[in-house]
Amino acid sequence: MTLRYKVAVFANQLVRSAQGETMQDPPITGPDDDPPASPADALAIIEQEQARQEPDVGPYFLLWGVAWALMGGAWFGAHQGLWSAGTAGITTGLLVVVGIGTSAFMGTRIGRGVSGPSSTFGAMYGIGWLIAMIGTGALGGALVATTGPAGGNLIPALFVFVVGVLYTATGAFHRSTFDYVLGIVVQVIAVVTAFTPVPWNSLVMGIGGGGALIVAGLLSRRAR
Repeated sequence: MTLRYKVAVFANQLVRSAQGETMQDPPITGPDDDPPASPADALAIIEQEQARQEPDVGPYFLLWGVAWALMGGAWFGAHQGLWSAGTAGITTGLLVVVGIGTSAFMGTRIGRGVSGPSSTFGAMYGIGWLIAMIGTGALGGALVATTGPAGGNLIPALFVFVVGVLYTATGAFHRSTFDYVLGIVVQVIAVVTAFTPVPWNSLVMGIGGGGALIVAGLLSRRAR
């Protein structure tokens, strides 16, 4: 007998009791099949089931937090002369490709068996992120073409800021205080990154932005 059924039986008993009616409920047998003892227990069971059914976004935060930290470290090392800017660029490209591929793989596993409006929304949401990232890259290229190499120092901050805006919008849409606050924190880090001189801006992005995502991932996993 499922937890959902036990909660339904208990809720039905509460309604009947409130209406002054009595009824013979289906027998509940088995050592683990007792209905919830109180409305609080029923609510706790419902919340547990909802938590299990909601997508676990913790791995996404951890994945991109580590990626941001490595990208920031790669560019900081390049500015310090530890390796070439080309090496840092290749490293960044590989991290982005691996991150996108891994995110897509995790998304297909989470969405397996889901159809209808939820599936459509998930696909549109993922495509929206992809378009936003491609568009941000194009804007960064235009910025460098207009202002010269110095403008390239703002590209990391631009990417981080757009990600923060998307997190904030996601939090507002889903009424998730966690995502909303995370988005604001990421936006603040992006602004600080933009005003931080080279090469320290790379560390601010990597440690600040990546660290924020890692903490968010750990908190998300702990809350489940």
